[in-house]
Amino acid sequence: MNTITVFIFRILLVLGGIFLIYILGKPVVESIQYRFAGSVVEGRVIGFRGSGSSKTVFDDNTGRKGGKQRSRRPVYRYPIVKGSLDSIDGFAKSTILVPWFNFDKDDKVTVAMDAMQPTKSHIWSLGILLTDIILLSLCAYMIKLGISRNN
Repeated sequence: MNTITVFIFRILLVLGGIFLIYILGKPVVESIQYRFAGSVVEGRVIGFRGSGSSKTVFDDNTGRKGGKQRSRRPVYRYPIVKGSLDSIDGFAKSTILVPWFNFDKDDKVTVAMDAMQPTKSHIWSLGILLTDIILLSLCAYMIKLGISRNN
């Protein structure tokens, strides 16, 4: 390949990796921040959102796309403060890649939320954290491929 093409490809790999780390890392940082500096309440899974920007809530935690099953993002309901009767609905920002960590409808979940703005919340779950860490590792590998050089 032409050296200019390789250079442009490497720059795009590094920039793409940095962009994806920002997009995928923001929910991880927020959930950790809310867990330890915010408020933690118990919520309940009330359904599942489809892929992409779908706002439809389904009862089943998996869907079919292209003949393959895909997990859906959980939609959860949680109280504004511990013991309150007022509740808010939220949804997970990412799907769970490891199937045995997936949620079922009516599962209890730990919800970490901002103490000042209860609408900002994340599910505190090993499955979601593991998925996000795997994806962040792949993004870091993209950056490494863009920076490293073959001999």
